[in-house]
Amino acid sequence: MTIQGMRWLAESEWYYSVTFARGLTPEELAVRLGATAGGANPSATAEEAVALLSDPDVGVARIGEAGGWAFAAEYGEARGSRHDVLRHISRDGVEAVNLDPQAFHPPPLFSCAADGELLCSFGLGEERRRWGSQPDLLQEDLEAAGIILPTGDYLQVSGERHSLRIAMSLGVIEKRFRLALPRDLLEHDRLPLVVLSGRPALDSLGSDA
Repeated sequence: MTIQGMRWLAESEWYYSVTFARGLTPEELAVRLGATAGGANPSATAEEAVALLSDPDVGVARIGEAGGWAFAAEYGEARGSRHDVLRHISRDGVEAVNLDPQAFHPPPLFSCAADGELLCSFGLGEERRRWGSQPDLLQEDLEAAGIILPTGDYLQVSGERHSLRIAMSLGVIEKRFRLALPRDLLEHDRLPLVVLSGRPALDSLGSDA
């Protein structure tokens, strides 16, 4: 399996939140997101995970590891997109990053935390507005990529080039944190699935035990 970056998210039907953690196993990340520790996890494709979302309170995640980071692709109630949860994930020396598509309220959002502290967060395509204790954490990276212009404004493009613009921002984040997300694995293969909230029916899924 070829490990890829994550700029491909911008050209895909990106509808799930992704939480990354460096310093945790995928199972430990799942627990910090709200999963129950221990026990065998069923495996699921992306389509099967989405089919479990019969209730708005349900949240499930498919978990894995790539490029030295654990990741959780979250479907439904995405806990990792909440700053309080991301801070919780990052306690005890862990680094955490969340990318959330904000499908109903664009733009997509980036957030990162370390040692229990939210460092930086901003909307992809709206990088001029940033939050966190270190809002300028990626300032030089954004300038080098041509996203923040010498005037201090940020790069704006027409509608048909929107996905390319989002890919530029994802590229900055990918390079800065050395993140990778295997596209074939996320879109076509089976991954261990954990329940983060609600009570979805898992009877139809196989087990990786």
